[in-house]
Amino acid sequence: MSRYLLKFEKGGQLRYISHLDLLRLFKRTFKRLGVELVYSRGFNPHPKISFAQPLSLGYTSVGEYLEIETRIPYNEDFLVASVNSALPYGIKVLDCRPVPDSVKAAASRVGWAAYEVDLPEERRFPTESQLEEFINQDRILVKKAVKKRKDYKKINIRPMIDELKLAMDDDGKQKLTMKIHAGSESNLNPELLLGPLFEFAGIPLEKYEPRIKRLELYDKKGQPLYADLDIYYHLMYD
Repeated sequence: MSRYLLKFEKGGQLRYISHLDLLRLFKRTFKRLGVELVYSRGFNPHPKISFAQPLSLGYTSVGEYLEIETRIPYNEDFLVASVNSALPYGIKVLDCRPVPDSVKAAASRVGWAAYEVDLPEERRFPTESQLEEFINQDRILVKKAVKKRKDYKKINIRPMIDELKLAMDDDGKQKLTMKIHAGSESNLNPELLLGPLFEFAGIPLEKYEPRIKRLELYDKKGQPLYADLDIYYHLMYD
């Protein structure tokens, strides 16, 4: 049996399909291509396919990861080309790496995620100095809904923020980038950060929807998920 980690992007109208619909899409794609996936045991066996970290509905991404387990080994370039030939516009596999047995599942390794926030042109971002003052606070309190209860609790999200800065795209337009907690142990929704940030800067945030793109997923040490796999990959092929 072999394991592979596929990096892919999600955009266009497919940014509105749910996590479960995306999983079904990949399952059908692999089945149509004849990729021999490993199935779980039990009364309801299912193919061993899993995402490293679900993406919120409406977000785009250039840093999504899908892990699969196959019955036979496949060439990584073949997997990329064949899967892309069967996927609809809006989903594209960017790369593929073999995963050695010693490496844990991608979902359990995720610790951080990087995002890019785009605003309508009539809106403005906090300044660099406001960002610095905001991030230098010891505590940043937000209200978070409590699951299974119609209630909220206040949490301090400051330890969940690693980076927060302004960037400029190729067209000279400002964007906000952030690197924040992600994963099963601690996860910060980027929209939960935007509220207190814009309130701190005195900028109204009502009646507009930010365009958010996930740029990359990182492990708990802050390294891209491919970092350890690249070492293994180059040992195999160099």
